[in-house]
Amino acid sequence: MAPFRIGKLTSMPVSVIYASVSVRMAKEEESKKQLVRPEQLPIYTVPPLQSKYVEEQPGYLQMGFASVRSTTGSYIGWCKSTYIFVKNGIMDTVQFGKDAYAYLKNPPRDFLPKLGVITVSGLAGLLSARKGSRFKKIAYPLGLATLGATVCYPVQSVIIAKFTFRALDIDCHNGNQKEKAEFDTADF
Repeated sequence: MAPFRIGKLTSMPVSVIYASVSVRMAKEEESKKQLVRPEQLPIYTVPPLQSKYVEEQPGYLQMGFASVRSTTGSYIGWCKSTYIFVKNGIMDTVQFGKDAYAYLKNPPRDFLPKLGVITVSGLAGLLSARKGSRFKKIAYPLGLATLGATVCYPVQSVIIAKFTFRALDIDCHNGNQKEKAEFDTADF
């Protein structure tokens, strides 16, 4: 069995070599007979003078992709803007938390007494409005807490009041509306 396989394997490459030689010789004979100059090839022919450009009409598949792209484009844009808005909000919240932690970790000397005054004045407003209307339940605690903050932080209260009145375009002295003023932090 082994000698038969060896003979079969050795005779196979010889036949492949003979077949390739005969094919090459046949091609060489044909190429000598049919030589073509480059000008005769169809690639180099001049286009006819009456040719015009015709725009290709999109097919069903291309129109389908275009409609899907245009439909999803607005949703993807909305998702991107929502993601950026939420990301910025989370980053601002984290930064505010870090700042508040750093401030509360080493607070100023008079911070806790001032916080107590503001809290007690807000609770006093809550107690005084407990049997009133909805407006009283909102206005009294908010007003008294604001009054407590004004007593504790007078400079900041004046700055906020000036900014608020300028933003509302109200002249505090004569009650007339004045022209819009440009806000400059140097005024405060």
